[in-house]
Amino acid sequence: MTALPSPRPTSAEDGTAPSADTPWIRTRLRAAPGAALALSLLVLVTAFLAAALPRAIDAQEDTALRDTVARASVADRSVTATLDVSWLSFPYNAESLVTPRSLASTESVFQSFVRPPLALDRRQTVYGVRTAQAAPAMDAYLPRPTAHTPPEATVVAQPDLDRFTHVVDGRLPRPGSGTGTVEAAVTERTAHIMHLRTGSVVHLAGGGEAGLAMRITGVVRPLHGGAAYWNEEPDLKAPTLSTVPGQDPSDPKYYWHFTALIDDRAAGALLGLRDGVTAYWRHPADTGELTARSASGLVDSIAALTSGPQAAQLQQRTGLRGLTVEEEGLATLVDPFGRERAATAPLVMVAAVGVGTVAVIVLLMAGELAAARRRTELVLLRARGAGLRGLAVRLLGESALTAVPSAAVGLVLALLVVPTQRFAAAVAAAGAVAAVASLAPPVRALLSVRTVRPGEPEDLVRARPSRRRTVAELTVVLVVTGAVLALRRRGTADGGLDLLTAAAPVLVAVVAAVVLLRLYPLPLRLLARPAARLRGAVLPLGVARAGRAPATATLPLLAVLVALTVTSFGGAVLSGVSAGRDRAALAAVGADAGIEAPAALPAGLADRVRHLDGVRDVAPVRIESGLRTEPGGIVYDLFMVDPATYARLAAATGVDDGFPAGALDGGRAGAFAAVVSPRLAGEFGSSPTVVRASAGSFDVRAVATRKAAAGATAGRNFVIVSSKALAKARPDWLDAGSLSPTALYMTGDHIDGDSLRATAHQASARLTVLVRSEERAALKSTALQSGTQHVYLAVVAAGGGYCALALLLSLLQGSPQRRITLARLRTMGMQGRQRQWLAVLDMLPQVLLGALGGMLTGLAVVPLLRPGVDLTALAFTSRPQTAAVPTVVLDTDPLALVLPSAGLLAVACAVLVAQAWLTGRRGEGTNLRMGDQA
Repeated sequence: MTALPSPRPTSAEDGTAPSADTPWIRTRLRAAPGAALALSLLVLVTAFLAAALPRAIDAQEDTALRDTVARASVADRSVTATLDVSWLSFPYNAESLVTPRSLASTESVFQSFVRPPLALDRRQTVYGVRTAQAAPAMDAYLPRPTAHTPPEATVVAQPDLDRFTHVVDGRLPRPGSGTGTVEAAVTERTAHIMHLRTGSVVHLAGGGEAGLAMRITGVVRPLHGGAAYWNEEPDLKAPTLSTVPGQDPSDPKYYWHFTALIDDRAAGALLGLRDGVTAYWRHPADTGELTARSASGLVDSIAALTSGPQAAQLQQRTGLRGLTVEEEGLATLVDPFGRERAATAPLVMVAAVGVGTVAVIVLLMAGELAAARRRTELVLLRARGAGLRGLAVRLLGESALTAVPSAAVGLVLALLVVPTQRFAAAVAAAGAVAAVASLAPPVRALLSVRTVRPGEPEDLVRARPSRRRTVAELTVVLVVTGAVLALRRRGTADGGLDLLTAAAPVLVAVVAAVVLLRLYPLPLRLLARPAARLRGAVLPLGVARAGRAPATATLPLLAVLVALTVTSFGGAVLSGVSAGRDRAALAAVGADAGIEAPAALPAGLADRVRHLDGVRDVAPVRIESGLRTEPGGIVYDLFMVDPATYARLAAATGVDDGFPAGALDGGRAGAFAAVVSPRLAGEFGSSPTVVRASAGSFDVRAVATRKAAAGATAGRNFVIVSSKALAKARPDWLDAGSLSPTALYMTGDHIDGDSLRATAHQASARLTVLVRSEERAALKSTALQSGTQHVYLAVVAAGGGYCALALLLSLLQGSPQRRITLARLRTMGMQGRQRQWLAVLDMLPQVLLGALGGMLTGLAVVPLLRPGVDLTALAFTSRPQTAAVPTVVLDTDPLALVLPSAGLLAVACAVLVAQAWLTGRRGEGTNLRMGDQA
């Protein structure tokens, strides 16, 4: 044992100890530099991950919100103030309200009302004046797509025209041009389409006899076409072809609408046009300042500014009672994002709690390993009179000197690598890691030497659980039951998830660990006697060694179970999202591909489609929607099918593997056999019921009930009858085409949508073609959904890494004793291959216990938590409108269950075999002397 640096005298009676002076700590760290370095690295990585996780979540949520807002048009992400100005509404000072000075003054007052979390981009702010209504341009040389329908023009006056344009021809307009005349500029595309050039005059009709002559003085090219300056009017850069409202849709009338720009000092000349002008102040949102956590506050700020108390204060400050503030889409972008974030956040919280639990267990195992390494030294110090308080101070100083700087470095790295505005959660997480890493070694060491007792071998098989342990285990079971029930009842759809329900998978793993530790000794006891009768020494010794595993094996088992449970839960989340999208695509199409017609399909189309590449089978179906029962009035859809092909369709799509095709061909008492939905089964009963189809009425009798049917919209009632039986009984319907199919449903792998669409449109241009693979590809993740999935995968991967680390620490904890045993067996003549098998059998039962227990726990946690976990917000931007898709739930992923457990077994076996091989090469004397020192 390393000599202590001359401590001052101590008193065993008062429990005092030498102060934690630096030479003592430095000496202890020098005695085991490898262990100190390994602990420092573990704390650094753990602190970095703990601090980076909340910042990564914030960063991906902020990025998702900014991406959502940035992809919207300028108008849809702006807050706009408007004021209608005319000589009728402001008879004395109308012209003074549209001067550049008045507009700038109103803008200054508006900006004073903008406060966080509402952030507006002042660099993109644009204000000005435009005509309240488009004015007809009466000049004959202007193009007219429809005769006698003149084009219309909107005139806009915005400041800084010279900064946002490049003059191609002529010059920019000037403010004064005489009464009833104004100078204007148009863009290149407007000039080309509207046949305008420098010197052209456009006469705009006014509200009465008054009008406005607009002389074109320049043709300009927009600079920075994506800026808000050029997006105030949709046709500011180029004319748009519009239709005259209120016309016959079969014979629409078209006209051109274009926009011209005038000097902002000439805005008063526009007051003579119809309904005057509209002054506007458009403020696009500053996407760089948007944060996900302020989304709800942003919506409240917009509401207060548009219709709340701030709206009235703004009118009072500006003196403009007609000033209104509107937002054309910003709140509608942010509010759904907030709801989606509230629905996805609990899923990340579940994973974070799981990986955090595994990380804490690994830190506790590191402390356990450090305490075990120092136990002999501490026992000797206690025997020499050292007090617990003095030892605690020295051990805490030693561990803190190792853990705190490492945690600080990890925190700094997280702050630098993952930039975001918030840092309090990161500091708290790194501080928690430093606290656990600093307290775990001294606390565990002091508990082991609190009372000095003669060394007794720990034995998990022979240990008898105490009453305290039984009460604690029952308490844990009750807590877990409550958490699972709370999660099943409350769910995650509304974001209402607290820490207890978020820890439900972890708590299930804790219960599994309790049960497995209770059951673990039983098979070992059963194997001990038969193994002892065998002639070989490997299996009996392996079973005996496994039975003498220390009772502290709880932590490694718990770490493995929690990590595997969280991993399987993550796989179930991703598998559920994928399965939910598959079901949505199937509900939208009805099969792998479908062709629908408003009436009957063209003759021969089914045969042509059947020969296309990838098409395996084709099922023609006639669907008549919107029928009603009598007298109940229940709305349902009527399906007339070929029973055999429809049964193959139902089986291939997974809707119904046992569709009663044979029952549809029969019937009795003049009623056709029918398969109906459950609600109609209760309505029809066992008596014949009249169905009124388009061709006529016939009686049906329900012979089977199905909750879903191939091609049927989810949630709608249906009646399925045999078209063959109808054709046989009513041949006149067949001749009249009343039984011709209206839809074709195809099954097959890799159906080419382009070929199918070309074949269908050759027969008729009115056919609708849907392909399941295309519908599935259209269900893409939003930025928030994909970011949440990436964070979730990263958290699960970190949990898997800590799981492997926990297993290695467990093997390392028993490594000294295992090396001694293998060295002694070698001196007794055991061969190298036998020692390797013995090393594997030594830990194999515990590793198998963790791997198999993790698989079973992961398999059980999915049905336990399935009713309370709603993945709809993670699968879809919104619930698909094509079909009433049920809630997306957890779905077991076999690979997520098997692969992590198999990987743990492989790692454990490789480490044990390598240790046995190294023990043989190191030499018996070295290992045995190590045992004497231990």
